[in-house]
Amino acid sequence: MTWRDVDPTTHPFDSDQAPDVVRGVVSSPDSESGRPRGQRSANSIARGLAEHYGSWAFGWYNAVDEHPDSGAIIRSLPTSGLGSGELDQQVKRYTSALLQWRAWLEELASLFAEFAPGPDVDDEETRRLRERAVAPLVTLVVERTGAGETWLGACAQALTWYLESTGMSPAEAEELADEVVDFEFESWVAPDAEVVGRAGQVIGGHGA
Repeated sequence: MTWRDVDPTTHPFDSDQAPDVVRGVVSSPDSESGRPRGQRSANSIARGLAEHYGSWAFGWYNAVDEHPDSGAIIRSLPTSGLGSGELDQQVKRYTSALLQWRAWLEELASLFAEFAPGPDVDDEETRRLRERAVAPLVTLVVERTGAGETWLGACAQALTWYLESTGMSPAEAEELADEVVDFEFESWVAPDAEVVGRAGQVIGGHGA
C-alpha cells in the first residue's frame, strides 16, 4: 500500500463506531466460503474491514506479531477466546488491532507534517527536510517496535511512506528506503546516532 492509500488525513475514521463495525464484519459471511468471517480467518476479517473503510484498514493484518520481541507494530491484543463469549472476544481483539493501526498511521502523519516541504520549497530544501526527518522517524519506529526481529520492515515502510509524502514516487521511495535500511540497520539492534546520521545523509543526498 502507498501512503495515499493509508494517509489518515484523507480517510475519515470514527473510533467510537469501530466496535460496531468490527462486530458486523466478524459476523458477516466470508465471500469465498460463506462462513462467518470470525470462523474463517483474520485475513477474512481484515478484508472485510478494508471493504468498509478502505484499503488502509487491511494494514493491521501484516503489522501483528504478538511475540514481545517480534519487532512488529502491534505486539499485544486481547485473546480471541472460545465458547459462548467468542464473538465478543473477537470484536475486542480486532477492534484493538484496528485502533492500534489507526493510531500508528496518525502518529506517522503528524511527524510527516513536521517535515513536509511547502509548495514553494525548492529541491535542495526538500532534500534537507528529508535528511532531518530520518532521525525522529527512526526513533519513533524503534520506540514502537522495540527494535525486535522484524523492525526493519516497519522502518522501511515508514521511510517509504514519508518519502512518498514529500513527492517522491512510490517505486523510487521504496527502493531508496529499502537500500538505506538494508545497508545501515540490523535486526535486534537500535541504531545509534552515527548510524542514523549516515542513513539521513544517504536519503538527503538522493537526487542531488
